[in-house]
Amino acid sequence: MPQRRQTLKTIESAIAGRFRLALVYKDVIRVAEPHILGFDSHGNLALSAWQVAGTGAGWRLFHLDRIQALVARDDRFAGAATGYNPQDPTFATVLRRL
Repeated sequence: MPQRRQTLKTIESAIAGRFRLALVYKDVIRVAEPHILGFDSHGNLALSAWQVAGTGAGWRLFHLDRIQALVARDDRFAGAATGYNPQDPTFATVLRRL
């Protein structure tokens, strides 16, 4: 539980400060710009982010229980990526959004 709490805190701070995240997901190192953190319609904690490195660029939905490692980077991103929908219907409950 403490690890999950730290992961949430890191993501929430990254969204608030517009910091990129480096994470390992499905055994691949990725860099992403976090936009929405919340619970999806199945009750899973998830992060909607614009991925800039790893398996190509684009929108990704990361389930937090599958993130193997996560750190906030020092570099910031300018703002919402193209196609950002703050009312993303994937999320039943939003904890933090850009």
